[in-house]
Amino acid sequence: MSRSRRLTCMDMVTWLALVFVLGSSLTGCEKEDDPSFGTLVVPFELGNRRTCESIGVERVRGELDDGMFVDEASCEAGEVRFSQVPAGSYRARLFALDDDDVEIMDSLRDRDVLMNVVGDGTTVVADRPVKLTATPAHLFVRWTFGFGSCKSSGIDLFTLGVWRSDGSELMLTADLDCRQDGEGSEGYREVPDPDRALAGDQVGEVAIQPLDRSGLEVGEPVTFDFPAPGAGRDIKLSLECEEGACTGLGYPDPTW
Repeated sequence: MSRSRRLTCMDMVTWLALVFVLGSSLTGCEKEDDPSFGTLVVPFELGNRRTCESIGVERVRGELDDGMFVDEASCEAGEVRFSQVPAGSYRARLFALDDDDVEIMDSLRDRDVLMNVVGDGTTVVADRPVKLTATPAHLFVRWTFGFGSCKSSGIDLFTLGVWRSDGSELMLTADLDCRQDGEGSEGYREVPDPDRALAGDQVGEVAIQPLDRSGLEVGEPVTFDFPAPGAGRDIKLSLECEEGACTGLGYPDPTW
């Protein structure tokens, strides 16, 4: 009996030693399989070689592959540096922020910059600076019906015309389905601007016309006038609709 116990204990010691050796071997393999890392450096320019101070840019944020890696640098640094990035190919985008943390410039007008990390601690610098241009303003609209609805009010669609502040040039047109749900607790719908037409230093007038299912106008258009808000700023408008008409304050909602 005692010999059997001694053999069992010896077997246990041998088994544990074997597990330790195998574990150490596996760990060594994992280290050998770790991806190699490198550094990406992306220089940037603001518009037509403007200074940070003249445009009001404080910091520039860089993103690789839609936020997989994010880093920031002061505007004066003139470049965003991504450290410890696994070897591979990445799309780089840059966003310039003012002292209110508003993105007032970005690189989205041009195609994403494609860069390759070669690893082995190598630093890769983009062959040309990324040019940042002014971001468009962002337009949001919401509407309420009291105890009614789109159907009971006879409204099917809201068609929008967005103008320069002097009313001389139509910058954007869009249609919003009355039944479209608003986002979040405030219930705004963002107006699509795929061509980035809403220049924040020019936009200043919006006309919204409700239409019925036949495309006929429901009441008079609701007009909003306001000073140009600046690049990257939000413009939020509210409508109150009843049967046969909609009204508005004539100016944007506060954004604070």
